[in-house]
Amino acid sequence: MTTTASPTPAGLLRWLVEAPPLLPCPSPCRDAGELLKREYQLDPDLPERAAVLLQAHTPARRLGLMFEQWVSALVDASNNLERVASNLPFRYQGRTLGELDLLVRDHLEGKLWHWELALKFYLGTAQAWFGPNSHDTLDRKARHLFDQQLPRSTMPEVRAQLAKQGWQPDSIALLSRGRLFYRQHTPTSGLQPHPGHERGWWLPSNVLDDSEWSIVERPYWPSPFMSDKSTTLIATPTLIDYVETRQRPLMVTQRHRDTPGFIVPVSWPNT
Repeated sequence: MTTTASPTPAGLLRWLVEAPPLLPCPSPCRDAGELLKREYQLDPDLPERAAVLLQAHTPARRLGLMFEQWVSALVDASNNLERVASNLPFRYQGRTLGELDLLVRDHLEGKLWHWELALKFYLGTAQAWFGPNSHDTLDRKARHLFDQQLPRSTMPEVRAQLAKQGWQPDSIALLSRGRLFYRQHTPTSGLQPHPGHERGWWLPSNVLDDSEWSIVERPYWPSPFMSDKSTTLIATPTLIDYVETRQRPLMVTQRHRDTPGFIVPVSWPNT
């Protein structure tokens, strides 16, 4: 089955900078995207330089790790931000405390930031926001971010280990990107996403009309329309067979829709 072509690296990085957050930032956390936007406004060539840096690295296979590579490239290419460390692991008395995604020094504000990163996609039902893998939910991810990942750099055990390397983070920041996909119902309880988040739609495979579709493979989920115009279209029966045989949601685009969507198996989210 033909898939979408690769998005241009600079266009992808431009999307990352300009896209709205997916999640709100709980106080005293700051939106790290504001710092990237500041750098982009001061230097409009930032995405192009970051794209050159990415060419020197083998792309990660997992989307979350790709996102880390993209963010790191933007920080490394910026004029006022410095990537001090990435994926710092911590252990205390034989127990794993976790890791910090990024330490970023902001030379304009004179601060050392602890950044946490999240790139996620969720489909709304009356019960919850489910990921394409329905074991993943927005509430579960947000609780882990807000209760464990973001406060990690404030733990005395972690700060003591950071101090040994001369690092004392001043503040914490969250960089969240992604999209929420809507159908008939949306969850009314649990965490409420950032009001400006990117949106899409989803449908079960048994309600599709006779149409043509473009498949969006996972590496291109963040920017599904950055694809070559010659991408082959597939017919509805082929799409249904593909989704039901593999029993997993599939991101697609259609010519008459200006947002991407997911086609899910009839049994989803109980797949």
